[in-house]
Amino acid sequence: MKRYRMSVCKGSSCREAGSDAVHVAAREALAARGLQTRCELYRGGCYGFCHMGPNVVVREDTGRKRDPLSPEDYQLMGWPGEVYYSGMTAEKMLRVVGEHIQDDAPVKELFGQPDSGDDD
Repeated sequence: MKRYRMSVCKGSSCREAGSDAVHVAAREALAARGLQTRCELYRGGCYGFCHMGPNVVVREDTGRKRDPLSPEDYQLMGWPGEVYYSGMTAEKMLRVVGEHIQDDAPVKELFGQPDSGDDD
């Protein structure tokens, strides 16, 4: 059974676009499905894709110790099992928790495309 680390951006643009509600939805959905032991949820810094937010990054937990000073809290790392979701809403988060976290099936139609435009 896979384990995950999920980060919801807390940058100002993402917060203005609703990332606080996305984080609450994630927390509540993980609790309702009993998935807190399978998925560590935290707030990440700005990933630099503000025009695409709210942004969420899900990574497979491979047992690597999380370094609190690692750039993983504010940039995509390109690691195997890393998925970037953009334009997230509370409703979309319910799908991510149900499909990606619970069923180990990333929701491809919600994947973000970080190279799709400039962030002004």
